[in-house]
Amino acid sequence: MSSQNRGFNPHDAISPRAQWQLVDVLHEGEQWSMAVGKWREPDGWRNVLAQRWNGGEGEKGNPVSHGYPTWFVLPDETYVLYISSAFIPEEKRRFVKDFLGI
Repeated sequence: MSSQNRGFNPHDAISPRAQWQLVDVLHEGEQWSMAVGKWREPDGWRNVLAQRWNGGEGEKGNPVSHGYPTWFVLPDETYVLYISSAFIPEEKRRFVKDFLGI
């Protein structure tokens, strides 16, 4: 867990297990995090960008489903806004572009 993050460790947000597979946490700030992962849809798995609020000390952050910390999947149309942002480290941008098919 990053020394900045005083809330829930985003690496531990792995629910719902049947629909979400965390691949990598790209940004881990004090308040929020961004990750790439796989999201299961009716026709199969889709590679996605996701975010979550980490919450404060002892909190689970947001979103939470059935008591388990989760991620929310960002709309595909927003991916290009994040690719060149400071939230995705330079050394991970090529991987993220390839992973998302951009």
